[in-house]
Amino acid sequence: MKLSEAIQATRDILRRKHLSHATEESYCGWLARFGRFVAERCQSGQTPEEKMEAFLTQLARQEVAASTQNQAFCALLFFYREVLRVPVGKVDSLRAKKAVHLRYAPERHEVMAMIGALRDEADYPTSLIVKLIYGCGLRVSEPLNLRVKDVLLVDSKLVLCGAKGGKDRFVAIPCSLVPELRAQLAFAKSVAEKDRLAGLPVKLPGLLAVKYPHWQFSPKWAFVFPAHRPCEFRGQVVRWRIHEANIQRAVRKAARPLGLDITPHHLRHAYATHCLNAGQNPRAIQQAMGHSQLETTMGYLHAEALSVASPLDA
Repeated sequence: MKLSEAIQATRDILRRKHLSHATEESYCGWLARFGRFVAERCQSGQTPEEKMEAFLTQLARQEVAASTQNQAFCALLFFYREVLRVPVGKVDSLRAKKAVHLRYAPERHEVMAMIGALRDEADYPTSLIVKLIYGCGLRVSEPLNLRVKDVLLVDSKLVLCGAKGGKDRFVAIPCSLVPELRAQLAFAKSVAEKDRLAGLPVKLPGLLAVKYPHWQFSPKWAFVFPAHRPCEFRGQVVRWRIHEANIQRAVRKAARPLGLDITPHHLRHAYATHCLNAGQNPRAIQQAMGHSQLETTMGYLHAEALSVASPLDA
């Protein structure tokens, strides 16, 4: 099978299994990289396990993160098992060592100084999105994926649909952001109405556009943060939402002049750390952040280590 055919077959099966677009791009990227490696480094007659071992060992020697190597391993397993239908035995490669790092969370005054320095990027409301990330403890893609129907201003909550792991959850809207959100909703609805008149559909998740084609022109399904221009998505011209790169760029431009090293995901860490330090219920924070286990949420709190009295002070 040619590499281009293998990648297309992988895309087809990923879409049939309704895996995310990010997973599709990641797996196909690793498959392309693996294909080039096999063509250059591997000999004919080698087993799939031997090829995978050589490729993963090379990644480990390049000192990639353990999560990066595991992602490549999962992509190759998917290709052999789901696309080629070939059973894969034990892969005895050199594995990258997973380091245990403390989660970095900027101080509250640092976050507020960065938010004060924020400027909208590329005429997008990136400052509002960044405040939602910190104010609600969101991943960077979660506010961008919001639809008009997901913002319940009357109940003061957001509905995060199909978040990481395919899990839905509610989060409370900070009261200070209600006026900005209300204005953004009005803008999103106006864009949706123009698109309806022009016959431009909004991208719907999964196969909803096939089952309910009229939803593509419903203002309820419009993105709260639509992109300026339509784009082609899997062969169809649609209205998409703001790209994550705009948020990352806005945070970087605001943080660097202040001497801060903050990314959008650090704001999610800051949300958890600041809420825990304020004595809020860890179980409630776990639900708000979408963590499967309480231990993940409690990883932001280091009370046991901080409770040890130093012998110097004694």
